[in-house]
Amino acid sequence: MTQDIVFAGYCTYKGLHLVTDAQAKRLTHLNIAFGEVRNNRVDISGILAHREELERIRRSNPHLAIVLSTGGGGAGGHDTASSPEHLAGFVQSTMEAVHTLALDGIDCDWEFPRNLKEREQHIQLMAAYRRELDELQAARGRKCWLSIAAAAWDRYYEFVDIRRVAEMLDFVNLMTYDMRDAAWPTAVTGHHSNLYSPGKDSGQPYLDSIDLAVEKLVERGVPREKIVVGAAFYSRQWTGVPDVGHGMGVPMAAHSDYGPDYTAIAEVYERDPAWTRYWDDTCKAPWLFNGETFITYDDPVSLAHKGRFVREKGIRGIMYWVHDADRTGRLFDALAQQLFPQAGDQRT
Repeated sequence: MTQDIVFAGYCTYKGLHLVTDAQAKRLTHLNIAFGEVRNNRVDISGILAHREELERIRRSNPHLAIVLSTGGGGAGGHDTASSPEHLAGFVQSTMEAVHTLALDGIDCDWEFPRNLKEREQHIQLMAAYRRELDELQAARGRKCWLSIAAAAWDRYYEFVDIRRVAEMLDFVNLMTYDMRDAAWPTAVTGHHSNLYSPGKDSGQPYLDSIDLAVEKLVERGVPREKIVVGAAFYSRQWTGVPDVGHGMGVPMAAHSDYGPDYTAIAEVYERDPAWTRYWDDTCKAPWLFNGETFITYDDPVSLAHKGRFVREKGIRGIMYWVHDADRTGRLFDALAQQLFPQAGDQRT
């Protein structure tokens, strides 16, 4: 496998048993979600309860970089933990977790720095992590990785100095999903993880896309070889949508909520004649609509386009959230086959 390309999967510790040995052999990075930030320390008790699965995965691919993701949506913030009076202890607790689990690095998922003080704390935290990981790398003679999960919308960068932070990182995991609701002040049905922006004649009021997010990141000083874009193994949905334009581009009173995961979409929704799958060839993204509920998601076709995009644009790689959400393996295969075409058609 070509290690220069990053193929990273996020997996909750409760879902580690779903990572097959064959899949572990194809991944370059596995991010374990989450080391939960509690009382200014990183709590890995949940991961430790599933340590046997972690060891199985490691045995199946000794070259796989297994990384601790800290924080994350709903798993605790880093704000007080990385304040000057707590920084040293917090970094020490994170490194203790890395040593305890014999992991290969840290993926900081701070959602999100909220002010100028936290902007500076974010920089200092990354600098401290980099020093510690470099020391560990020298001692053990094996690469130690440092990444962050970064939002894909403009206002994120108000309190994140992404150019300075990226200098200390191996790559940035750009969360190019949830782009619609997170970025937009008003609610309009549409794609949440589309590769390209809607055309000017589409009637869509917002242009967020993976392609646009990458270009904006490059403009902010992050080289393409440090950008890893995101794919969604889950969906978002609106209910009570008027049956206009197959539900696309309809103004709504509220933002979307989480929808079914891809397992349910593939095994239930796409088989149900009440639902119709539509394809946006400009955005390279599908959606489902049944006359009143609109579901935006990724499928094997959209992910094949994303895999080719990564190779053609010279981007470092692609990651996905979250492994647990696709028990069919179809989304995983679609990405792997595009990222590593020379490996052949190895099924999970």
